[in-house]
Amino acid sequence: MNRDIKTKGIIIKKINFRETSVILDVLTPDFGVISVMAKGIRNKKSKNTGMIELLNELELNLYKNPNSDWYIYKSAHLIYAHLFGIEHSASILMQAPVEIIRQIIISSDDSQAIYELLETYLTYIKTVEKNGIAIFWRFLLKFCRIIGIEFSTTSCIECSQKKYFHAYFPQKHGFICNDCYHPVNDDQIFKLNKNASDIISKLNNIGNYINETSITKPTIKQINRVFVTHLSEHFHKKIHLKSIELL
Repeated sequence: MNRDIKTKGIIIKKINFRETSVILDVLTPDFGVISVMAKGIRNKKSKNTGMIELLNELELNLYKNPNSDWYIYKSAHLIYAHLFGIEHSASILMQAPVEIIRQIIISSDDSQAIYELLETYLTYIKTVEKNGIAIFWRFLLKFCRIIGIEFSTTSCIECSQKKYFHAYFPQKHGFICNDCYHPVNDDQIFKLNKNASDIISKLNNIGNYINETSITKPTIKQINRVFVTHLSEHFHKKIHLKSIELL
């Protein structure tokens, strides 16, 4: 059986191994996230050192080890170095989706769609001059839709009406409007401020409002909490989102 494999990939994690090698986690459209051993690539004489930077998108030639889940790096062609020349805040927003992807097992059925979503996001976020965090939230909304845990950002989970949201209800995976909110549920929900509620209701089409939207720091914390809680509830483990704290 031919163990040589060609695929595209975006590097989402890089760890130095021994003196000259590197272990890479690579998101691919064909196999999901794979672990790649790049032997000797940090050697001063290696011509491939610049290929293996975080968020580089590559055409990869790999060898599949028949005795393990490891892939062996043979060569690569650079498609795009997404982080090259990017200023600090934009680079954080570019790395935030990768932080989420690293914590979740991506099925092969979803890998193509998630790869295309990340590829599009990395290209688009560099053009956003204001409120890029909202584009990241839209990415997370689409990500949840792809992996089958979508939740409505326009309708109340109790009455199904499109009203002003008062709070998020983790156990029911959705939002509660003012009319359906009851103080007795305080131990099961967390309240949203008006700014957060307004942005969430527009999230599917937030690109149309990006320049006229004001986003406060409490709102950033609240909406981040919504997505982290939503993912944590579904995957039954604590999902972290630390990169955004650096903004």
